[in-house]
Amino acid sequence: MSDALSADFKPEPYWWEDVPRRGAAEHPLPDETDVVVVGSGYAGLSCAIELARQGRSVTVLEARSLGFGASSRSVGMIGGRLRQSFPVLSRRFGPAKARELLEETSGAYSWFLNFVPDEGIECDLRQSGRLICAWTEKDLAGIRRQSETLATFDIRSQVLEKDQLQSHVRTPLYHGALLLPDDGGVHPARYHEGLLASATRRGVALMAHTPVVGVDRAGPGFVVRTARGHIKAATVVLATNAYTDTAFSWFRRRVIPVGSHMVATEPLEVSAIDALLPTESLVNDTRSLAYAIRKSPDGRRLLVGGRALSRNNFDARHIATRLMAVLRQVLPDLPPLKASHAWEGNVAFTMDRVPHIGVHDGVHYVTGCNGSGVVMASYLGMRIARLANGDDAPCAFNGNAFKAPPFYRGNAWFMPVIATAMGIDDRLRALLNR
Repeated sequence: MSDALSADFKPEPYWWEDVPRRGAAEHPLPDETDVVVVGSGYAGLSCAIELARQGRSVTVLEARSLGFGASSRSVGMIGGRLRQSFPVLSRRFGPAKARELLEETSGAYSWFLNFVPDEGIECDLRQSGRLICAWTEKDLAGIRRQSETLATFDIRSQVLEKDQLQSHVRTPLYHGALLLPDDGGVHPARYHEGLLASATRRGVALMAHTPVVGVDRAGPGFVVRTARGHIKAATVVLATNAYTDTAFSWFRRRVIPVGSHMVATEPLEVSAIDALLPTESLVNDTRSLAYAIRKSPDGRRLLVGGRALSRNNFDARHIATRLMAVLRQVLPDLPPLKASHAWEGNVAFTMDRVPHIGVHDGVHYVTGCNGSGVVMASYLGMRIARLANGDDAPCAFNGNAFKAPPFYRGNAWFMPVIATAMGIDDRLRALLNR
């Protein structure tokens, strides 16, 4: 076994230690329901909860175990920003639309911070802060500009010089950082389990291992065909994000699933981790192949996320070896340590790099959170539920042109090439700009 792996290494998410995946479907498929929600992740469950609040009967269909996809696999970072900056969004959508998108994203975070305690969800939610660390001197200059822009949206931030960064993360690697004190993290699987509990309390029918094979119009409603039988519904909501399959080919062509990888380390003494990460802030960086480092909620492990493979097949040993090397690059004083878990999940990207909700051929949809899924999938699941129930309140993410990449049919064969190019770009930028 590789030196990077512990003796009890598991090729599955660390989060599943606390919250094992639920088993096979326990209830027969109903003949009819008001709404079928396809997908049991954050978006689907948030949608189902909101619809049930409005008095609708809701059935959630999941192809695998409930929450099998990204919702129980992510790094669990939360915040009120899109991945795209205001200047980038302005070039793509115009300044007015860019401002709408960013203002609603900030509002979505406020909604999320109220939603979790209102639903009584215990998921280790902490606004512990986030660092976006500058890979190059040029990136630090960009961080300064970003901080000025965030202030116009009332998002607090602070630029840290290289020496100031050491009080947050003991690393020689970065040139400084942007501190976002209101960002934070959750235990993603516990959050998902809390959503399941909330949906169950409201009478939502949760059907695991029930893949949808087709959706047909039937008068004003639909017949949803599954591997376990058919179900009639007045409304269908698609919330499969990066796990959209061929039954929904129009949507599949517009969402690019990108593999993201994570490891968890063996337990360490809390004091040893605190010596390297003196605060609770989560750590990102500005590399094209960006990485994320955080403490586990109990403070005894380090969790590392990022692109570890340049190919589209799961290799837990390679993931562990690569991400443990990244961890040591950032924290060279880390004591001898091995990986206890390594896993992967898919992140849904869109051509314009913003999330989308809307209606296509009568099917309501929420998709494409582009790496901001904990907050945005939850919020937009609620918004698509309200839209499906007739609420036409403006939403910046509704009705935008939703284009498919040219010649793309749902197989992201080009991602290994792009990932390799991004890695080369990171190395060149470091050589030229450090």
